[in-house]
Amino acid sequence: MAESDDVPISERRTSLDFNELGVVAFQRLDQPYDVFGTQTRTFSAFAPESFLATYEPSPANSPLNDKQIAAVFWHFINVTGPSISLYERHPFDPTPLFQGQPIPKARQHIWTYTFPILSFTHPALLHAILAIASLQIAKLQSVPPTASLKHYHLALRRIARNVSRPNRRAQPSNLAATLVLAFYEVWNSDHDKWSRHLLGARLILREIPLAEMTRNMMAIKLQMRLQEMQQSPIDAFGMFATYEENGPLHKDWDLIDVPLLIAITGRDISYDELGMVPEERSAYRRSRNTHTEKDMERYQQISDLFWWYCKMDVYQSILGGTRLLRYVSWPSRSLYGTYDHLILLLGRLASFTSKDLTRKREAFKANGPGRGGSPGMFPGMVPRHPERVTVPMGFTPPREPSPPSDESPEKIDLDTSTVEAYREWDEIRQAFETLQTHFGAEFQPLGTDIYPAKATPFGLAAHYRTYSIAGIWMNYYMGLIVLHRAHPTMPPIAMVAAGLSARTTAHFCMEVGRIAAGLEENIEQLSNVSTLMASALIECCFPLFVAAIQYHDDFQRQWTIQRLHDIARLTGWQSARQIAVGCESAWTKAAQLGRGPPYTRSVNLNIDPPGSVWVNARRIDQRIQEIDSDESKIVLAKGEKASYAMGLLAVEHDLEKLDLETSERNGR
Repeated sequence: MAESDDVPISERRTSLDFNELGVVAFQRLDQPYDVFGTQTRTFSAFAPESFLATYEPSPANSPLNDKQIAAVFWHFINVTGPSISLYERHPFDPTPLFQGQPIPKARQHIWTYTFPILSFTHPALLHAILAIASLQIAKLQSVPPTASLKHYHLALRRIARNVSRPNRRAQPSNLAATLVLAFYEVWNSDHDKWSRHLLGARLILREIPLAEMTRNMMAIKLQMRLQEMQQSPIDAFGMFATYEENGPLHKDWDLIDVPLLIAITGRDISYDELGMVPEERSAYRRSRNTHTEKDMERYQQISDLFWWYCKMDVYQSILGGTRLLRYVSWPSRSLYGTYDHLILLLGRLASFTSKDLTRKREAFKANGPGRGGSPGMFPGMVPRHPERVTVPMGFTPPREPSPPSDESPEKIDLDTSTVEAYREWDEIRQAFETLQTHFGAEFQPLGTDIYPAKATPFGLAAHYRTYSIAGIWMNYYMGLIVLHRAHPTMPPIAMVAAGLSARTTAHFCMEVGRIAAGLEENIEQLSNVSTLMASALIECCFPLFVAAIQYHDDFQRQWTIQRLHDIARLTGWQSARQIAVGCESAWTKAAQLGRGPPYTRSVNLNIDPPGSVWVNARRIDQRIQEIDSDESKIVLAKGEKASYAMGLLAVEHDLEKLDLETSERNGR
């Protein structure tokens, strides 16, 4: 691939509906895979053991002219791409990419078709794809990720070039490249850089008029639906016409449940705001431009990327105890509307949790230790300005005014703010109940007559019709756990709140364990997993982290650590190992403070060999012990707060020795 800039859309020769370049890339493989065979796609079926030993990334080559790059690209299509997300519009079937024939919209999955096709003319996206694919290969084969890092920096340089040019800054491919690099850092377990790339994606999203685009697309979709209603359901042969999804937007995309959105977000969302009111009665001006199918494709791509961004933003907020980089309430994608609704609700919860910490800190100051407040509450736990994360290469700091800082103690009316906190918390609780009523019969667990349940440390394993439904339930129960730990009466110390709310959240924690165990009972015996199972295993890690920190039973703890290390071993997803370390740190710290039973890792666990960085305690614990004898403090940057899971694992002693406020004042 040449060093030239990305090819403008108007000059592209390829189409998402007919792909000849995918065939060219497929023909570059030394041993083309039988795309129509019966072999299960697994995480080790595509990359030979010694593949990376001779692989040399180059900015001048692409899957179209280099067989080794074609092999890495092929690995992404078949392995990495399907494991990125369970919740996309279309099934992740990689075969359309290599067939060289018209592809219906219903088979254009964004990570196995759409963005791989666009990457042929977008070098930043291509190198981001090659970076995360070669990283996964390196982790699975336990070799240095040298090639991956080269692709990573090539992608970073290309993104920096694109964001400096207004006409290319907000392209869907550029946003996709930025988010792939963010997920690369999650895969590599570097949460500091993860936060940086998320901020870069946020800056790109700020320049995309999603609200206006949604109203324009809604007007088109409503017009299409009116035409469908006027057509006879009987075709020329007297048969009922069947619907084929050939348009970019899903056939039911415009059927938005506005009352449900209002209940979830707590906002008074109007039909007009969503573009569901005729133009002559609308308060919003409509674009006079003629919108083409290309515009609809672009909107769908941005929408899919937006929801992927929202998921990562919610997770970083819960993990680090920080505010969301961006919280909005936007229409869900119809096909996976349930998951999008859940992400909206988790976003509202994360926003409430972080904002209410200011009130809790001031309430503790007013009551004082031992005088009506929960023990161990110290101010300064949560960074107040997530926007101060260092932006990635090529991005300029936001020009928008800084968000208003937290109110000073003199301006906070504790009585009024406490009443408001109770009101909002109860509304969020009711929103969880409302959302559950919309799950439907297909969301119920399978009976033992259909899928016999095996005993686990958490009770009988829970099985659902699909991995995606199981993932929704795990995230739902995780939200309930966070909700009760964030009750207005709970202290602002994460581990203390987890202990005080344990009786209320115990059932939800057990449910997360039952569902995680039901994904696959005996993965410690497996040497390989399918891409679909791997995606489900990765999805379960974060809910399992939130639930596991309050497990007291030794069998539950040992099972959790073994499961997380098995996920890392089978998928290469390194965050699973760091989550395991976080769980062990929580149990050890709770025992030291007299709030839980002692924990010792079983010698029978089949995990990383001694000396691995993943089996060591938090580095921060060692550093705190080193300065215990003096009055100095550690200044912890915002990104490190996510790395150390300050939103889940913070305890009083940490906050005595960590100077988080200094890092905020210095913009770190």
